Amino acid sequence: MSNRFILAVDGGATKTVMTIRSTDGRELFSATSTSSNYQAVGIEHVRHVFTGLLRSAAAHLPSLVIDVAVFAISGVDTAQDKKIVEEIIEESVARCPFTFGQIIIENDVEATLKGLGDNNVSLLISGTGAICYSFMNNIITRAGGWGHRIGDEGSGYWIGKHIAKAIFRAADGRNKPTVLTELILKGHQVNNTDELFNLIYSSDYTNARLASFGSYLQKAAEMEDAVAQRIMRKAADELVLLATTTLKNAGYANEAHTLFLNGGVLKHNRRIMDLIIAELEKTHPNISVKLCDEKPLEAIFNRGLREINGALPVK
Repeated sequence: MSNRFILAVDGGATKTVMTIRSTDGRELFSATSTSSNYQAVGIEHVRHVFTGLLRSAAAHLPSLVIDVAVFAISGVDTAQDKKIVEEIIEESVARCPFTFGQIIIENDVEATLKGLGDNNVSLLISGTGAICYSFMNNIITRAGGWGHRIGDEGSGYWIGKHIAKAIFRAADGRNKPTVLTELILKGHQVNNTDELFNLIYSSDYTNARLASFGSYLQKAAEMEDAVAQRIMRKAADELVLLATTTLKNAGYANEAHTLFLNGGVLKHNRRIMDLIIAELEKTHPNISVKLCDEKPLEAIFNRGLREINGALPVK
């Protein structure tokens, strides 16, 4: 078993991490690059990221047989997405001297979920975006993840946008004043809302930077700011709805079940997480809610390991 090898890739909207390990967990190679979400950075950039990582790995491990390669990539949400990413990976793999056995290409959340448990598990993520997956009866069910233009309710970007709207509405007098204004101005090192407006609409301002507004929400709520508390409650409600809808669509029938929570919003906003847990305990008492302790890459590696061990059905 120890001479079999797994390549695991966690490809997100911000960064891409690759590891190559033996099945006993020994790490042979690890490297980090930039985003591999083609919707965010484009096809050519993603091709460059994968090719670069594989070439770097090959420079350290010139002739290696990869038994299972798991590419867990954000933005793989539709059949068309998967086709595009498959073509990119096929081209990158063809340029690499490694010999590949099985290659798995999945949405990053789906691959992470499959690495967390055999079956009967769900994963709710709220980071820059928001999505939920359930794995029940050997079937994957998802809800959310429709992107910042039309969805991602309860996500970091969604929270950041609501905070920004509250700040500018307060500047107009259409909203009650909020301490979020002072916190955000200070955090972005600008003097007033006009300067903040110009910063937000500058060409280099990203979705991730707007999502970072959410890092001030917990502090504002602790200061008893009514606007922050309202945004926090609405975010929690949206994430509960996302989770319960996914469970319903998966056919959940009140049996014992584990719902994992992950993502920056849930890890850094304890009040949002507490609100979610309290609501789910009332409506779904047999669900155990747990914050993910390990990094997604560890679960993605486990996804490959479970494939080798035959613990997961081949789709």
